[in-house]
Amino acid sequence: MMNYLIIDDEPIAHTIIEDYAVSLNDLALVGNCYNAIEAMTFLQKEKVDLIFLDIEMPKLKGLDFLRMLTDPPLVIITSAYSEFAVDSYELEVCDYLLKPFSFERFLKAYTKVVKHTENSSKKSTTVAEATSNSIFLKGDKETHHVQLDTIKYLESYGSYVKVYLENSMLLIHESISYFEAQLPADKFIRVHRSFVVSIKSIKSIAGNQIKIEGGIIPIGQSYKAMVKKRLF
Repeated sequence: MMNYLIIDDEPIAHTIIEDYAVSLNDLALVGNCYNAIEAMTFLQKEKVDLIFLDIEMPKLKGLDFLRMLTDPPLVIITSAYSEFAVDSYELEVCDYLLKPFSFERFLKAYTKVVKHTENSSKKSTTVAEATSNSIFLKGDKETHHVQLDTIKYLESYGSYVKVYLENSMLLIHESISYFEAQLPADKFIRVHRSFVVSIKSIKSIAGNQIKIEGGIIPIGQSYKAMVKKRLF
């Protein structure tokens, strides 16, 4: 059973999603929130596996709310505005439903969620939870004990992540979001849908680029505000 939460300032949107979800036996409604502030409080108290999230809401926009979550549940965007689709996919949402959407389209989005969950459960564990100083990374043939201070940055590479160290690079079968959740937030920062950077490795920032030793890392448009808030 998958617990889901609806976050939308329009009551009719809640009704439509609930009516569609009733047809799916493995979806259980655990809450209705009508703004993102209310949702933040709810998530601190309840376990949620999936969020149906509106974008244009008062007080705090849906995507800004999503950027504030350190370990977000799976997310399906439900919006009347198509122009936010690119930004939302940078945040690795499962799907983007453009209102008004049919049951068939709703079912297609939910199928993506199920597939994502199944793929995650089938994966062998490749990353051990980080301690305060190190992390275990499982490569193809051996498990590497890596000191966090030696990681310069991480880059998404299809279904893998390239972990760039001071003198080498490891290719790990995991998602960039998984690393973002595992690595300590006081040492690493997500700056792009494809990049997580060690704060210690940052030499300078100019415009939409971060300079580190040996390279330039782009800052994603949807991450600019968060990067500015964290680093300045």
